[in-house]
Amino acid sequence: MSDPRLTQLKERREQVLDDLRDLERQVAAGEIDDAAAERLRRRYESAAVDVMNSIDTLSPVEPAGRSRRRMLLGAGAFVIVAALVTFTLISAVEPRPEGGFTASGVAADVIEDSSVDLSTITNDEMEAVVAANPEVISMRLALARRYVESGDFSSALPHYMFVLDREANPEALTYVGWITYLSGDAATGATLLRRSLEVLPDDPLTEWFLANTLLYGTGETAEAVQLLEGLLQYEDLPQEIAAETQRMLDEASQ
Repeated sequence: MSDPRLTQLKERREQVLDDLRDLERQVAAGEIDDAAAERLRRRYESAAVDVMNSIDTLSPVEPAGRSRRRMLLGAGAFVIVAALVTFTLISAVEPRPEGGFTASGVAADVIEDSSVDLSTITNDEMEAVVAANPEVISMRLALARRYVESGDFSSALPHYMFVLDREANPEALTYVGWITYLSGDAATGATLLRRSLEVLPDDPLTEWFLANTLLYGTGETAEAVQLLEGLLQYEDLPQEIAAETQRMLDEASQ
């Protein structure tokens, strides 16, 4: 039986993530000034780290064979920052139609001949479908992507590792690489992200993740600059990402 305290903490985690996302939307819409936004951001991030650390404390110890998963996930602070940054970047670089990812993309491909609306299907129901059809990679990726976009990396990671045990899937390589970097292992993260670009070249999201990993993680500034300059050549790059890319380039040149 699951610990009710753990259930409450996970609900609290989702609420804090929602607060962070709402704040970023308000900032982007000009509804809140920078000073107020920074105060709120610090408050929400502090609350998020506290709740993630509490979840780690209450979570049962995993079997010895799963120590790699724990290493990849890292501390609560890394997870909460990864959740916010990943949500923001995915939303900007890979915009989706109204209704969000759950009604489009990979998941829609799986049920393109069905009238089922995936937005009405819970994660638990999708878990059951994946368990019953373990080799349907597209549905597994759709579920993992749901978890990533909600900030629940600990639930996404086993699905991505399952996929990578079977194929060099670029999406799985990208997200495991990003999570690994944010967990403190920049070198391994960069290796995975580079491998993803070998399989699927010129993917802007992977290039963005790799540029961040190199610039702020491994210190490979020259390669990071090359990636950032390449990103600015994409005609459809959202304005906010273009501005951040230019800021990073300016920082790298100092």
